[in-house]
Amino acid sequence: MIKISPLARPAIADIIPYEPGKPISEVQREYGLTDVIKLASNENPLGASPLALKAVREALDDINRYPDGGGYYLKQKLTQMLGVLPTQLVIGNGSAELVELVTEAFISEGDEAVIGRQAFFKYRIAVQIMNGVVAWAEMPDLNHDPDEMLSKVTDKTKVMFLPNPNNPTGTLMKREQVDYLMERLPDSVVIVFDEAYYDFRDSSIYPDTMKYLHDERNIIILRTFSKSYGLAGFRIGYAVTTEPIARALNCVREAFNVNNLALAAAEAALDDEEFLQASIKLNTEGKAYFYRELDRIGLEYVPTEANFILIKVPIPGRELFVKMLERGVVVRPVDGYGLPDYVRVSFGLPEENKRFFSAIEEVLDSKYESVKV
Repeated sequence: MIKISPLARPAIADIIPYEPGKPISEVQREYGLTDVIKLASNENPLGASPLALKAVREALDDINRYPDGGGYYLKQKLTQMLGVLPTQLVIGNGSAELVELVTEAFISEGDEAVIGRQAFFKYRIAVQIMNGVVAWAEMPDLNHDPDEMLSKVTDKTKVMFLPNPNNPTGTLMKREQVDYLMERLPDSVVIVFDEAYYDFRDSSIYPDTMKYLHDERNIIILRTFSKSYGLAGFRIGYAVTTEPIARALNCVREAFNVNNLALAAAEAALDDEEFLQASIKLNTEGKAYFYRELDRIGLEYVPTEANFILIKVPIPGRELFVKMLERGVVVRPVDGYGLPDYVRVSFGLPEENKRFFSAIEEVLDSKYESVKV
């Protein structure tokens, strides 16, 4: 392992950098494969919105120009869709950048942020970079618990992160639980609802976080174009919040943080209702298929409200990851979240989902055979 430079800030010394997956082409070369499917990064298996792709091609002629630093036209569409003012929106280079803007704006040295133990890794890193302190909230049954999170709030707490549903568990804090949390959360705490998988929600149980915004609570809602619109490669998302909080985020935001092509793609994608509904339908069908097949082969899993599923496996998750790679199927080990016996698997196209189960059954059958011998 490469050691960090001794000249680096002490605050980042304990940070473990993000571990990127290998490109599919490299997996093919390394394992001598010609066909590899990637079910590791919660991407849209349908590809990108056709309207977005058309807009990108048309925008190429202006690539010599700097982007619109304010995202004017995209904000105009979002204001119509969400019923908010343009000054309540901040456009970001994916939700990850928006998380960084939150900590840069609100976390000083020694300030605390409440984060679930198995919540998305980016929150912890962003807090550490700012010399902040993570107040870990345990997640019984891999769910965010409102009482547990409230118990971690002190007079030093500045931010609370709540990914809903959560990555990598797929679990959701339901409407009544969020209402309970918000009734008791002090106004001195900025709460961040990361709703990256919002479009896959079950509206009968999903919380209406926008109502807290209309009540002028200190709330930030993060959403992205990466999942349901298939624009992960463009890295674009947005925050919806109060005008004063948006002003604070813009104070630390880079002037041209989102590129021309990403802005054009996102603006056009909002008009592509057909693609959005197709993505939601495919995800619903994929989830039902995984539930049936996992029940059939007897593997435990965490019920999900996202476009992926967390599966408990009878061998170490990282070992399964390698054995699945050998068979041309890329999944995600999650031992970095303290879950060494799990893997996270994104829902793919029907034929990809079938191939996943064929591969995992082959891996597990060979494991059991070796134990018998």
